[in-house]
Amino acid sequence: MSTVKFGLDFGTTNSSISIFKDGKVEVVEADKAAADPKVVRSMLFFLRREITYGPKVTPQQMESQIFMAGDILYQGEQKILVGQEAVENYLTENRHRKPGIKRKIFTGRWIRMKDNPDQPKTEPIPEYYEETDYGTGRLLQALKSSLRTAYKGTTIFGEFYPVEKLISKLIGELKRKAEESLGSEIEEITIGRPVHFSQDKHVDQRAQNRLAVAMKETGFKKLKFQFEPVAAAKQFLSNSQEKQTILVFDFGGGTLDTAIVRFGDQVEVLATDGVYIGGDLLNADIMQAKLWDYFGASSTWGEHGLQMPGYIFEALNSWYSIPSLNNPDVMDLLDRASYKNSDPEALERLVFLIKTNVGFEVYEAIEKAKKALSDGHETQIIYQDGPIDLNMAITRQEFESIIQPRVEEIEATVIRTLKQAGLEACDIDKVVRTGGSSLIPVFAEMLENIFGKEKITLFETFTSIAAGLALD
Repeated sequence: MSTVKFGLDFGTTNSSISIFKDGKVEVVEADKAAADPKVVRSMLFFLRREITYGPKVTPQQMESQIFMAGDILYQGEQKILVGQEAVENYLTENRHRKPGIKRKIFTGRWIRMKDNPDQPKTEPIPEYYEETDYGTGRLLQALKSSLRTAYKGTTIFGEFYPVEKLISKLIGELKRKAEESLGSEIEEITIGRPVHFSQDKHVDQRAQNRLAVAMKETGFKKLKFQFEPVAAAKQFLSNSQEKQTILVFDFGGGTLDTAIVRFGDQVEVLATDGVYIGGDLLNADIMQAKLWDYFGASSTWGEHGLQMPGYIFEALNSWYSIPSLNNPDVMDLLDRASYKNSDPEALERLVFLIKTNVGFEVYEAIEKAKKALSDGHETQIIYQDGPIDLNMAITRQEFESIIQPRVEEIEATVIRTLKQAGLEACDIDKVVRTGGSSLIPVFAEMLENIFGKEKITLFETFTSIAAGLALD
């Protein structure tokens, strides 16, 4: 009976699952709606549940939008979409969004603050959570990145979902597709992980433990973890009988990971390293360099020419933090900032961006432009909605200038990996580029300058890790 193994690449941006059977690796077509069905966008979309209000809700509560948990009644069963279907449903719904309604809901629990022995004893305070209702469902991305943070989860349509449960919802869909392909249940799997979730060993281990909890909740009974660039190396070497030493340059949406692997009588891992730089961070760099001012970061307001608050624009550096700005304090401040504002059109665009929750669409436009610069030398960041009318030129040279600090940090990581292995660049036979961000020309050029152009190869950009994990 042939051995059957499974590998799961759970990525910040994309995920894939693979099966090794009869001496061959197959990456499962887990998302038929995607351009590449083997690559699933790591996104969840919670379809909106209609709400009604309990019989005891008062007019005062409706006016203030402050409720008890039992006052808000969510109708029907919660339905969740994954991957391209999640994105398409979100974009369709968001075109018909309503102005955000901010609700503050008392959970029924009370929080006792830590008492200071030098101060009078404090009384417990009520615990609230807030939600902004745009009349749409809820889209979630970059769940993998949250594993290393203190973020515990979120309340969606009245139910609290820990991060681990959210991840299990996404991975569960991949598991289901693989089981359909195989015709039987999967209980054991090798899952990839970055070389470093965090440089702090305690935080790193905690992140892996949280991922293990998510995997167990999904239904996997036995887990094995492997560094993602090592998995890519095994997949690359499986196609060659040549004895060689390779460096894997695995550059995805969340992290850059490296591994040096020697293939002789056996596969020997000589060094691994990594840094928390990925395509998502490069998109944030473009947002800050190109679009902050479009939304008024450099504008001033009031009699004394006050600067716009920096924290508002810091929140623009990820699309999923933008809705957090839709709160009374920020909106009141932006209303006051309209007085003698030096760029009222930019302020109008900022308010629209926040109030109508179109951050994801703006970031999709940035991502599209970034990808276009891998093939061409100039493109446009294009997005139009309401007062936002983006048609902003960006050149490859400009992009490379914006991300130059990232290039330098990544180059230092590659050099550090060589030193850890006790090798020189001339000792490397092949440099294997994989991951979506490895397509960016400036990083290919950086590797060519270190190792020589003839050694650089692009390999299974989006599926090498998943395939290699099934070989483990």
